[in-house]
Amino acid sequence: MEKNEYVSTLVEPKVWHISDYRNDSMYLIEGEKESVLFDTGMGEGDLRFFVENITKNPLKVIISHAHWDHIMQIDQFDEVYMNHKDFKILEIFGMNIKTDRIKDVKDGEILELGDRKLEVIEVPGHTPGSIVVLDKENKLLFSGDALGAGHTWLQLPGCLPLTSYLQSLYKLRERIDEFEKIYNGHLSQCNMTPYSSDYLLDLIKAVEKVVSGELKGEPYPYGNFGGFYVTYGKATLVYNPDNIR
Repeated sequence: MEKNEYVSTLVEPKVWHISDYRNDSMYLIEGEKESVLFDTGMGEGDLRFFVENITKNPLKVIISHAHWDHIMQIDQFDEVYMNHKDFKILEIFGMNIKTDRIKDVKDGEILELGDRKLEVIEVPGHTPGSIVVLDKENKLLFSGDALGAGHTWLQLPGCLPLTSYLQSLYKLRERIDEFEKIYNGHLSQCNMTPYSSDYLLDLIKAVEKVVSGELKGEPYPYGNFGGFYVTYGKATLVYNPDNIR
């Protein structure tokens, strides 16, 4: 796939998965009156044109977190939201993203799309301002990288300590009866199959066992940021051993 190309797949009624050349995952969630684009990937094409060929509704863009593979091309859109705690991530990685037009979005905010409601839940850990979006009526959770995509990365610069991340996961566990499918930020790495909600429980166990010392990681062989990894059930946790508490 060329850098300026996108591909869409209908994964749920009125929910499209959109991928770019790096297989980053974006989700177009359509309501009766408005639509939300969750993340904007890292492609270099005309994403707005692509999306507007799928939905004619007024469009809001919600960014799950400020890493480069989820936030590029936001300048193509008029209404963009992201938790402002992640401005710190833009600074850490020296990303040339204009922040003056990014509106803040916080825990508990409800996006009314007409016949569909999306709730924003803050899940800090992967980044300070990571959010997920819950479609309670349809039992769907859109997680960005807050719950990872096969491998949950907590070893990057700017990640919170594992003990802080664990509190975020506990908060999300309180809502586990409200979602059945988890659509993450790199769905192709999961063979285009969303996680079931019990993935969250496996991830919690992985974090708990690293924090307690019950699980000891091995050097992580992928990416440029090092770290160690452990696996528990369906979840693989990648972490920095110097950033546990």
